[in-house]
Amino acid sequence: KLQFLYLIAFLEGSRGYRGKRFMPMVGRFGAVAAATRHQRRSCVGNSRIEAQRAYARQERETAKLVAQVMEKYDTDQSGALSEDQVERLLTDLDYTTPPGTKPTQEELAFVMQCADKRRNKRIDRDELIGAVTVYNAYLKDKNRIDAVLTKYDDNQSGALDFAQTKKLLVDLNDGIEVSDNEVKMVMSYADVGLTGDLKRVEVLLAINYWYHMAEIEEEEKGKGGCCVVL
Repeated sequence: KLQFLYLIAFLEGSRGYRGKRFMPMVGRFGAVAAATRHQRRSCVGNSRIEAQRAYARQERETAKLVAQVMEKYDTDQSGALSEDQVERLLTDLDYTTPPGTKPTQEELAFVMQCADKRRNKRIDRDELIGAVTVYNAYLKDKNRIDAVLTKYDDNQSGALDFAQTKKLLVDLNDGIEVSDNEVKMVMSYADVGLTGDLKRVEVLLAINYWYHMAEIEEEEKGKGGCCVVL
């Protein structure tokens, strides 16, 4: 599994794949964009040419790693990974369970819905980084998600409804009341399964999006403007 752990570490830059805090997701693939921004910021102080060279090396290395993964899992050489092939990839990426443990159908569906931008029920080459990054963020915070469900899923349904999600967001907001519209916004973003509640894997997106909203608000306050979240 080392080559895949290296892929994850590379995608997340110098934070390392076992960093304590996952990156806020902006859109479905915000973690990738955040990693790229972080790596670009690390070039501050270098000359523009050095920064461009570093970025070019990063792009080449990413392309090389993606090619290696595609070669291993794209067994029918279709240029994309089917759900069965994605399942094999996620099985090998999962360092939280015994070797060979497959992802649950819920976890597989979550990755497909987040990363399959073309909605063709497969992961194309240019969607692979998104799939790996989303799944790794989920793996790193599995225990945190379980703790959230234990605390807020008081009817033990395995998901958070509107009222339960609101309680979670109020606690994340240091006890300050959260409006129903804000809850709806978070749930609309995180409910990728369109079930009307937040399943185990979707709680991660909800928490990430809430912190992202808070960061935008802080940035807008600093600029003296108003905050509009689309």
